[in-house]
Amino acid sequence: MNNDIIAIEAATDGACSGNPGPGGWGGLIIFDDKSELEIGGSEQNTTNNRMELTAAIKTLEKLKNFKLKKNFKLRTDSKYVIEGYTKWIINWKRNGWKTSAGKSVQNFDLWQKIDQLRINGLIMEYVKGHSGDKQNDRVDAIATNYSKGISIIRNLKEADYSVDFFEKNAPTEIQKLFSRNELIQKFAEKKYLLSSLELSNLLGEENHSEINQYLLFEWRNWKLIPKEKKYWIIEKKQS
Repeated sequence: MNNDIIAIEAATDGACSGNPGPGGWGGLIIFDDKSELEIGGSEQNTTNNRMELTAAIKTLEKLKNFKLKKNFKLRTDSKYVIEGYTKWIINWKRNGWKTSAGKSVQNFDLWQKIDQLRINGLIMEYVKGHSGDKQNDRVDAIATNYSKGISIIRNLKEADYSVDFFEKNAPTEIQKLFSRNELIQKFAEKKYLLSSLELSNLLGEENHSEINQYLLFEWRNWKLIPKEKKYWIIEKKQS
């Protein structure tokens, strides 16, 4: 156990494209010294509920390594995870892991794991997804990008005040620009195909005329190349 710092809060989220389909999960732990630990992962064929549960499980596993603040909160936008963890699981166990209808509990393997990882005093707190909550938005971004095969994890631990410290303390607009460029680099590295709408959202320029006309153009350090008048691919400009 790490005795130097105390975990004060955590957030988790899961994502899935297709449901079932490729999925990702993300977790965030915040410490009293203002450092953070991010975790994430992916599965090729899964469901949104399994990713939500996996995010909580992996985060609880990490939390076992730290001292926790009293009334520690794990925040999630999954009512499925919260209701299962706090209520449903009691009856499931009493009924031999069967539902009230006598059917086997879905995701039984994951519910068993999360039950084994219970932490005394830990509170599961619901946060509405996509509501502007900073922590929820971050774990959502981790989970979503992992579901697309992209890792955007960053960690600020034990006074590592480098790029991450800059991101958290720079003016809001500069933070957004930095995060945007970081994401663009990941998409370029993976050669991920983007729709026009996705590219517009990524660049923050929804009415970009070149995008509407599928014309090759440059944005800062990047070349935006249309593919078959359907998708876009990002490449770094040659210096």
